[in-house]
Amino acid sequence: MACAQPNYRHLALGLGLAGIAGGLAMGAARFPADSGYSVMGTSVFPFAVALFLGVVSAGIVLQALTGGLRNLDEPEGSEPATRDARAGAAWVSAAVLLDALLIERVGFVLAASLLFVLCARGFGSGMWLRNCVVALAISLPVYWGFANGLGISLPRLFNHWI
Repeated sequence: MACAQPNYRHLALGLGLAGIAGGLAMGAARFPADSGYSVMGTSVFPFAVALFLGVVSAGIVLQALTGGLRNLDEPEGSEPATRDARAGAAWVSAAVLLDALLIERVGFVLAASLLFVLCARGFGSGMWLRNCVVALAISLPVYWGFANGLGISLPRLFNHWI
């Protein structure tokens, strides 16, 4: 049985994700070592994300070296959905940029909710009202859990001008 040709585009994706994981780990290593009142230090979650991303990137690299990512074939008779994929990527990119720009101005809950709604649209959901309700139902407990439960300083719940 012959070995499959490596898929270099998929390999580049896996190596890029490994680089991001390494950057996250280096950034987490720069956090202060003291944990203050918390049992865990401030670097625990960034290290966990870096570790998870490292494992995912290793899996992608392994699949890329053995022929490419599995289960990505287009159904018979269909054309590649590159336009839809580009539109979805644009929605998600806009969501991340708007979140970064607005979080200090409108507060954590509204910025996180906008992020969720726009990302949901990027993944194909057109149910705007439902997405808004779900976004608030997720972002409010997250805010209260981080701010009150863990004592982490986040931007205000809602800023005063709203």
